Amino acid sequence: MKVVVAYDGSNDAKEGLKMALNFLKEAIDEIILLNVVRKREDMTKEEETKAVEKAKNLLDEVAKEVTNSYKVRKEVVVDFSVAEAILNFVEKEEPDLLVMGARGVRPDIIRYTLGSTAAKVVNFAPCSIYIAKKK
Repeated sequence: MKVVVAYDGSNDAKEGLKMALNFLKEAIDEIILLNVVRKREDMTKEEETKAVEKAKNLLDEVAKEVTNSYKVRKEVVVDFSVAEAILNFVEKEEPDLLVMGARGVRPDIIRYTLGSTAAKVVNFAPCSIYIAKKK
């Protein structure tokens, strides 16, 4: 089974990875850790490079937790829309499951709602999705 984990370091994303590893440990063949860097119109090339490096470091850290048990691939994508980047990625990769957090790292999202990115992905994803929420 190929599993894509949209990972941004949020508590919900951490919970999603943990749940996938616990529930699917016997079924997983490959885990793809995906981080999307949100590009802005006014973003300089230097800012983009720093954001990509930060994303790679984040994925390197979390990959250490799962590398010994599973085949892990790390991917960083830069796009203006996080939801579209995730959707395009899963369309291309054709995973069996997409795991993502209910909300990202933005603190301005209301506590009990599904984040806008997750809501968009749920509506249009071409594969099964597991949406995680930290208790």
